[in-house]
Amino acid sequence: MAPFLLRWKRLPPERRRRRHSAFKRKRRPDLRIDHLPQDIVERIVSFLPMKDAARTSVLSSKWQQGWASYPKLTLNSETMLGTSKCKVDYARKFESEQYRLKFIKNVNTIMRQHHGFGVEEFVLQFRLIHRDAQHLDSWLALAATARLERLAIDLSGSSMHCDTYPEEYAFSLQLLENKGGTAHLRILQLTKLSLKPLGDFRGFVNLSALELKLVWVAEDDLQSLLCKCPCLERLVLNSCGDFTRLHIGHHLHRLEHLCVDGGTLVDNLRIDAMNLRTFSHGYNIGEIIVREDCQIREVTADMNVPPCDYFKGIYYKDTLHYMFTGLPSALPCLEKLSLNILEDIKTTDVPKCSSRFMHLRYLTLSMYLSIDSKFDILRLVHVVEAAPLLQHFELNVNEYMLPLYEDESIPSFPRHPHDHLKRAAFRGFLAHRDMVALALYILRNAESLELMTVETSDPYSHTIAGKFLHGTRNVLKIL
Repeated sequence: MAPFLLRWKRLPPERRRRRHSAFKRKRRPDLRIDHLPQDIVERIVSFLPMKDAARTSVLSSKWQQGWASYPKLTLNSETMLGTSKCKVDYARKFESEQYRLKFIKNVNTIMRQHHGFGVEEFVLQFRLIHRDAQHLDSWLALAATARLERLAIDLSGSSMHCDTYPEEYAFSLQLLENKGGTAHLRILQLTKLSLKPLGDFRGFVNLSALELKLVWVAEDDLQSLLCKCPCLERLVLNSCGDFTRLHIGHHLHRLEHLCVDGGTLVDNLRIDAMNLRTFSHGYNIGEIIVREDCQIREVTADMNVPPCDYFKGIYYKDTLHYMFTGLPSALPCLEKLSLNILEDIKTTDVPKCSSRFMHLRYLTLSMYLSIDSKFDILRLVHVVEAAPLLQHFELNVNEYMLPLYEDESIPSFPRHPHDHLKRAAFRGFLAHRDMVALALYILRNAESLELMTVETSDPYSHTIAGKFLHGTRNVLKIL
């Protein structure tokens, strides 16, 4: 028999009982997940994906409350129906209606579970229209609490069974205000709906990002809304209708990013926001006026005008004309420019540049060329010369039936040093003499060039690039 058993048997009964009780007291209590403090449970649930967080609600009342306080709700076809958005959009008419009813039922269930707790993020992505306004209003009323920081409503989607366009859901910003949802809201993203008249809406005191896409809003209401968002840092207007005049006023002193793109047609755009840093626009703006001391450093412009008389705007079809007489010429601090344009110049004359681009460091040009349009790639030499501190130059060419090189002489230019140019790229390089001449110009004048990438569009262009460019510098890379 083991020694410790012998010692145990020799002990008096009273001492045995005391030792046994002490041993029991030292045992660790059983650890059960329903014994965790409520704040720990809520913390754990907040890190789970939404589906997994919902499943924890069956464990106990504590975990049910943890799910009810889940901070971020994303309600879309995948989370509510377990299927893809594409499958829902292109379903047959009967199936499409079943999807809609099931989605509404599931969302109603989740919103009842979260009643009284509120959320920090509420994302709704499903094709719903005006007939579903009662459900949408009730969901947003439940989500609009003091906790709400991000609200994203995307009601877009395809429908294969509509003979006419259905009436869009009309969203009332007063609904958020009445429920206290405007106090801490920082991000508002709306897609495919209309905004009701603002009325006495007092605004968003902490809103930093406003993104409207396919949103119909009256011009006066939009202007009034912008005046009531003093902390706005990012503004996106994409396909929001026609405006005679849009003013980005000086009261938006925190605004740094502005995008007026797509089908948002503006006759006159005036920008007085003093701290604006990046600006993206398209052919859809008739006139752009900026303050003389503006701080815009990055511009993205899409001038690839569709062939339709409905669209109005500047209709720039000349790279030099846009840069030397358009918006870039009025920006003293411009550092980065990306231009997408359907090149079709009307005159070979080089427009006079009122000022050089003394701060331009990055230039990306995407040009669409056609046999039916008039173009002159060599005119881009004037652009490079007007930016003495240029560090990165990229030219993307999309061509349609562009004539190929046929043993023509390659034009040459007087030497013009570009001491700061370090990277150059030609994508869609063509076997065209002007393209070869532009590449040679950069290779011969950019002494600090570290790498030039030439991506050819076809085997013949690859051969021409190798024939004329290889051997000039060891920084060349032909793909």
